[in-house]
Amino acid sequence: MTRWRLILGPDAEAETTSLSDAALTGMDDTLDLLYNEDRQGELGASSPRVHRWLGDVRKYFPGPVVHLIQRDAFAHIGLTDLLLEPELLANLEPDIHLAGILLEAFESLDEPRQAAARQIISQVADQLIQKVRLPLHQAIRGRLQRDRRMINPPWSQVDWHRTIRQNLKHYQPRWKTLIPETRIGFHRKARRQKELIILVDQSGSMYDSLVYAGVYASVLAQLPTLRLTILAFDTRVLDLTDLIHDPVDLLLGFHLGGGTDIGNALSFARKQIQSPADTTLVLISDLYDGGVPAVLHAQLKSLTDSGVNMVALLALGPQGTPEFDRDNASRMNSMGIPAFACGLDLFPELMSRALAGEDIQHWWTQQLASTTHR
Repeated sequence: MTRWRLILGPDAEAETTSLSDAALTGMDDTLDLLYNEDRQGELGASSPRVHRWLGDVRKYFPGPVVHLIQRDAFAHIGLTDLLLEPELLANLEPDIHLAGILLEAFESLDEPRQAAARQIISQVADQLIQKVRLPLHQAIRGRLQRDRRMINPPWSQVDWHRTIRQNLKHYQPRWKTLIPETRIGFHRKARRQKELIILVDQSGSMYDSLVYAGVYASVLAQLPTLRLTILAFDTRVLDLTDLIHDPVDLLLGFHLGGGTDIGNALSFARKQIQSPADTTLVLISDLYDGGVPAVLHAQLKSLTDSGVNMVALLALGPQGTPEFDRDNASRMNSMGIPAFACGLDLFPELMSRALAGEDIQHWWTQQLASTTHR
């Protein structure tokens, strides 16, 4: 009943239960200031009041709830207008949504506030990098190395660690040794470098995906087996590849807002490709296109006909089903270009399979079937 009382607000107290505990009362007041429409004006009037309220949010709620309440505050009471206040910046809990808002407002901030905003963006980027680096590197390195594995190579090319593990079942107690029935090694020839182009829609609706894309690109750039290019587009195209090794500089290189011309962006990306058969192009966009449809369709056909392995991600992140242009997504799927929203847990496997040249559309169909079954 206490939970229901907190959910429904003070108006429900007569029908649920009263809040006698001071912490619960404080929690209730904090929620009521945001979610009671009659009282929202009390929050938006001044920075000190918002500053105190944000302190109460962090006092009474755990991290994930703080992020949710902050997001609602930006949406409901115009908290973005107060980002110029240094006290407010200092009291915000860093999260992906806040990073996107700061990226959008960055150019309008003066130098001290830009420094504070940069610190928050850096914290968010560091947190994400620590979370995604290991699974992403393991997935890609593991799959690309398996592609190079050679069975029963010459003795000089044997990978003894893998060979021993593979043949432990052939251990002979009588002779106290194992028989390497299957030898595992790798080709001596140099690996051909894979090309990866990440093409990111920087329209305002994509800022969460934009932050994730920038962080993932910085992590992927650390792999020597990849030649990585990252492009951001609206009606223009920005090549941000030179910033790839500093995630904060890369994120600040994005310019949120503007229109969307996907056909023009694909044309620019196609000119960067050196070896189509070794290239994976990841388009991150909701596919709402303001360009000429015929140009978009021609570019898609040209890329797929040349042998480029292309994937369209309608969103990248933990969010639910995104809004997207269903006609363009359907056309891409009919051309053999998978178009779907990708969660963070699936992104490492997606990239490893795409770079290995596997059928992503078939893999994604299996993922959907598995999810539906569960």
